[in-house]
Amino acid sequence: IADLVSQRRGKRVAPNSVYRILDLFVATNLARRVESANAYIANSHPGCLHDCIFLICDSCGTATHIDDDTLTMHVRTAAERAGFAEVRPVIEVRGICADCG
Repeated sequence: IADLVSQRRGKRVAPNSVYRILDLFVATNLARRVESANAYIANSHPGCLHDCIFLICDSCGTATHIDDDTLTMHVRTAAERAGFAEVRPVIEVRGICADCG
């Protein structure tokens, strides 16, 4: 991303500047971070606050964000029972997407 932005702007943009902006996008719910891939995807519905469930294709690398509040509530409850506070479930499911299958 830093290289592409640098080329378009005609001057160097530092990678740490890109990460700061991405962190801001995540904090304002405009983007989601796919933890296992160290990647980001745009949030298609930034007005909603849901926990992250990503379906990641091992063939093409596509990451799809889905919402299942019942599932993530069970994860939150189990974590809280184990003594965790400030639980933020991030669930990543790896497999093969319908297009690649």
